Parts: sequence; structure tokens; C-alpha cells
Amino acid sequence: MKRLPYREIAEKAGVSVSTVYRAVSVPDPSSQSCRKVRDAISALGGNPMDYGLSDRRGIIVFVSPYPSNPFYAPIIASARSVVRSHGYVLLADDEDIMPETVEDFIAMLSDINASGVIAANPMGRELAETIDKSFPVVMCSESAPGSSVPFVMVDNEGAAFNAVRYLASLGCRRIAMLNGPSSYRYAIDRFAGYRRALEESGLAFQPEYAAEIGSHMDFEMAAAVLSGMLGSAEPPDALFCVSDSLAALAIHIASERGLRVPDDIIIMGFDDGDVSKMATPSISTIRQPVGKLGMLAAEILIRRMESEDDIPASICLDTELIIRESTRR
Repeated sequence: MKRLPYREIAEKAGVSVSTVYRAVSVPDPSSQSCRKVRDAISALGGNPMDYGLSDRRGIIVFVSPYPSNPFYAPIIASARSVVRSHGYVLLADDEDIMPETVEDFIAMLSDINASGVIAANPMGRELAETIDKSFPVVMCSESAPGSSVPFVMVDNEGAAFNAVRYLASLGCRRIAMLNGPSSYRYAIDRFAGYRRALEESGLAFQPEYAAEIGSHMDFEMAAAVLSGMLGSAEPPDALFCVSDSLAALAIHIASERGLRVPDDIIIMGFDDGDVSKMATPSISTIRQPVGKLGMLAAEILIRRMESEDDIPASICLDTELIIRESTRR
């Protein structure tokens, strides 16, 4: 097919001839001018591919520290669905982003010509904004306090407060918490909700009943911590876990020690993943709208990439307390 004159493309796109030249010389799939030129070529009956302009707009990277964790799977799936509908490709990346590795991460994004990043990693303000200076970032299920980087997450403090208040309402007086590492915002917020619920229920905080598990949810460490708690002279009568997987492990450890759930100890999880329904007994939990987390994070990122003037607000979603057998006496 005969190539279209740049002047004709420019008139159709409503841009200058020099803009058309730049768009086809150094294509940037995420730029507005590049999209206008591509759409104009299509409208004039041409093939954007003949000009090096793919209909596919670019790559979005979903980075998390532990994507094999079942919690991330539905988030990534919903983000990928939104990304695909806008003509982008989503790649999942397993990476711990730290100050000493951030330049390598940015270099990787440049090498693959990424358009943006959805990050589920724990990051402080400086780290998040360092990446955001090179590639637009939206944080998902995490946030960087004090930074300008938008996020989508749930009200973790409120969710933990509701869960622990419910345990206290059942008559539990020694409520333990199995938490994630304090490098994560969710862990900080859930611990705050746990402490607040104890206080408002008239229960004293006991440090020996609060434990952190490693960043990748080390189940050997969790099993050792649980064995120590449940084998103590005064074991907890309730356990609030920050994931359903940890709650299922707690049920297993309790059974090994001859404790019955929920008769001897009540156990509460978090996430409402498949394991909460498959465990015996089934696990009471906090339902997170995981699909919505991924969907909204992708939508906000695409808005950031496609409109320099659009600064989306961060979003905090509500959760739901789900009651099952592990708390029914």
C-alpha cells in the first residue's frame, strides 16, 4: 500500500508535521500524540504497523514481592483484564524493590519499553517517587505514606478492628495476632486496628500474643511461633491471622496439640480466599474485594499514562466480616 503523506496524516490527527515525524521515528505507545497519529493513519485507510506504530500500546508491569502467594492471583488477573481491554500487555514480576536495587529495576523497565507500573511491594516515599519519576506508578494493596504516588487498598485498620472486636464479643479475653512484617503498610494498619479493638474492649495488650511472620510468609517460622503460643502456660483463646493460609496453618497446629477449633480456641483469618472454605473447620475471615483492587489500580494507572493533566485520587475500599465454623461455638 502506498504510504500516506505526513502532511495528510498531520491534518487528520490535528497535530504538526514534525509531531508525525517524531511519532514514527521514536514511537512512544503511551503518548497522546503517538496515539493520535496512529488513529489518523487507520482512519485514512493506512496500516499503523507500516509506520512502526503498533496497535498495542505497550507493557504494564505488575510487580510484587511474592506473586506465588494466592492472594495476588485474582488481583493480577483483574488488572490484566483491564489492561488488555485498553490495548496494553501486563507482565507479572517477582522482585523485592529496595534502595540498592531500584536503579536496576528502572533499567529493566526501560529495556522492555514499559509504559507503567502497578506495585504491590512495600515502599517508602523516596523509593516510590524515584520509580514514579521515570515511569508512572500506582500502588496496589500497599501505599507509600506521604508520597504523591496514588494507591488502591482496603481499610486494613478498620477491618482488623472489626475482626478483633467480634472475637472479644464472643467472650475471648486472650486474643493473639499473627501478623505480617512491619515493613508492609497493611501490617502496620492491621496491628493498629488490633490494638484499638483490645483497648475498646477493655482488654490489655500482651506483647507475647503478637507475632510477626517473615516477608514471604515463612510457614516454618509461623508453625514455630504458633507452637510456642499454644504450648505456653496461658495460651490464647482466640487468634487473629493476617491471611487465611496462616489461619489454616493455625488450625493444623492447634489440632496437633490436641486443641479443638472453635471449642478450645477461636481462629479468624483474612482475605476470604479458597482455603477459608476448604479448611476444616471452615475459616471465619475478612473478605477483601481483591478483584476490585486490581481493576481499580489498572484503571488509575492507565488514566495517569494517557492524560498528563489527570491526577487520580487514591482509593480505600471497605471489607466484610465473614463468619464460618472456626468462630462458631
